[in-house]
Amino acid sequence: MRKNLVIIAILNCVWLYAQHNYKSPYRVGLKLGYSYHTLTGDFTNSRPAGDFLAGFWFQLRLNKKWTAQPELLLLDKGIGDAQFRNKSPHQVNLHYFEIPLLFQYHTKSIYYEFGPGLGYLLNREEHLNGNLSPELVNDSPFRRSELSFNLGVGCRLNEKWALGLRLSHSLLPVRSAVPSVSGESYNRLLGLSISRQLRKKKANNSDEQ
Repeated sequence: MRKNLVIIAILNCVWLYAQHNYKSPYRVGLKLGYSYHTLTGDFTNSRPAGDFLAGFWFQLRLNKKWTAQPELLLLDKGIGDAQFRNKSPHQVNLHYFEIPLLFQYHTKSIYYEFGPGLGYLLNREEHLNGNLSPELVNDSPFRRSELSFNLGVGCRLNEKWALGLRLSHSLLPVRSAVPSVSGESYNRLLGLSISRQLRKKKANNSDEQ
């Protein structure tokens, strides 16, 4: 599966480079945000968790209304915020490197986006009833790769700044069922972010929005 992720990422880059050769304008920028996330299928009375996310994006204009935007993000997923450990018997911290590929439709100041995301699990930690549970992680591991789908809406504040709200959900289970702890687990994430454009290139034969 890791090879598939690499191949898909390379194909995306080749496709975007080919589009760029047709003199389409592009933008590059940074993103910083906060996400509220959980794992479905958990049998314990766990709380959702919140964490920061960060990364950068590359936006390619396809026509007057549509853009394609791959991103490189570092973000956390899981359940059970550490500060509420006494109220959350099950805590899971999953640290991902993620590559969403989004297609965006733009109006005057609002845009809508959708597309798949490819994630790779960098690190994970799990607590059950306040105790670190390496045996649970080892016996019922989380899958290293994740395929998700993203759906979002955003608002352009000006030429350089934008706010975005995005919902992401795993398309395939990230973990098989764990007896007495959870069923098949899927990541679910709602993220609010702010983006800052760093660079914009104009096409020689087209006008900007």
